[in-house]
Amino acid sequence: MEITIVGLGYVGTVSAACFAAAGHTVWGVDINPEKVRIVNEGRTPIVENNLGEKIAQARASGRLRATSDLREALIHSEVSFVAVATPSRSNGDIDATHLLRACKQIAQVLMECDHSQIVIMRSSILPSVFEQCNEIFNATAPGRVKFCVNPEFLREGTAIEDFEHPPFTLLGVEDEQIEGTLRLLYKFIAAPVFVLSPQESLLVKYASNAYHALKITFANEIGALCQQAGIDGQKVMSVFCKDTKLNISTRYLMPGFAFGGSCLPKDVRALSYAAKQYDLEIPLINSLLPSNEKVVQRAVQRVCSSKFRRIGLIGLGFKANTDDLRESPFVELAERLLGKGYDLKIFDPNVSLAQLTGSNKEYIDKVIPHLSRLLVGSIDELVECELLVIGHRYPNVREFLRSVKIPLLELG
Repeated sequence: MEITIVGLGYVGTVSAACFAAAGHTVWGVDINPEKVRIVNEGRTPIVENNLGEKIAQARASGRLRATSDLREALIHSEVSFVAVATPSRSNGDIDATHLLRACKQIAQVLMECDHSQIVIMRSSILPSVFEQCNEIFNATAPGRVKFCVNPEFLREGTAIEDFEHPPFTLLGVEDEQIEGTLRLLYKFIAAPVFVLSPQESLLVKYASNAYHALKITFANEIGALCQQAGIDGQKVMSVFCKDTKLNISTRYLMPGFAFGGSCLPKDVRALSYAAKQYDLEIPLINSLLPSNEKVVQRAVQRVCSSKFRRIGLIGLGFKANTDDLRESPFVELAERLLGKGYDLKIFDPNVSLAQLTGSNKEYIDKVIPHLSRLLVGSIDELVECELLVIGHRYPNVREFLRSVKIPLLELG
């Protein structure tokens, strides 16, 4: 294909070289004449492993050209990538000034040339900025631009390897014809292709980078705590990483409700206390319990905004297949709703007042002393509720929900 890449920064240059190496004809566009000159000389404007060789080969084959003339590139191309930098403002917001200007210029050229184009956002932007770009295309070049998203997941130092051997290719597109074109564009890459909406695709990139930052910070905090205790943190985290069933896996990584139980809250508190003993700050680990509490708070707010007063809560144990109520977030939710005067009924087939003993009974007596009148023995007793808050989906819940017309609030 004939491709234009607007922006010869890190992402744009690597993408241009790799697409050209795959057999596409690529026009790289940048307002910086020095970058254009360097690429046209067959050299790389950035430091990246093996990129210089890629660019030299692409220039020698005639499949890569650089220019500062946007019109010269767009008039030849079938698809265009926008790879303009999106730095942070002082308040943390994206500075999309250059990006929006580039979109405006693309739209103007396409309109003047009576040319249509698939324009693919490669830069990292939030959905709100995507909408701004879309508005520019619709207003300046109506009907000329088919706008979509293709986030990049390139790491500096291994960018070419990441481009050519990614874990997946992500397309943010809602048009089957455009999807087909993009699949052809990437057919040289042996990786699964996932198709989401443009907005969802953009957030996958942010979720990925935030998680990478989270992992690094977590490992460093555990390492600092180990160092203070005279323990080898490398050995601790090395064994930690051997658990690919829970630790390094997809477990616990889908949005749901707050954590609870007898282990997680207790052990997080213990780590926080240990750090205090060493006068050590571990802000990430210290933030876990407050962040978890916000999940319960948001659930209360959602119930309050519903304007319903008769609430049915399905699930009380901290997990679906247990009767353990210790530090259950659903117990906390029930307590808060009771405190706000809601008429509450609770169904949990694993929790029976007659069978509650030991720490579970003590916990219930202390936290929700009125549990005996709130628990119902059958889910059918929730039929008079105005809103059903679903924490766990027990075997007979789905059938009951099909038989009633009661609004649902899913938490799990």
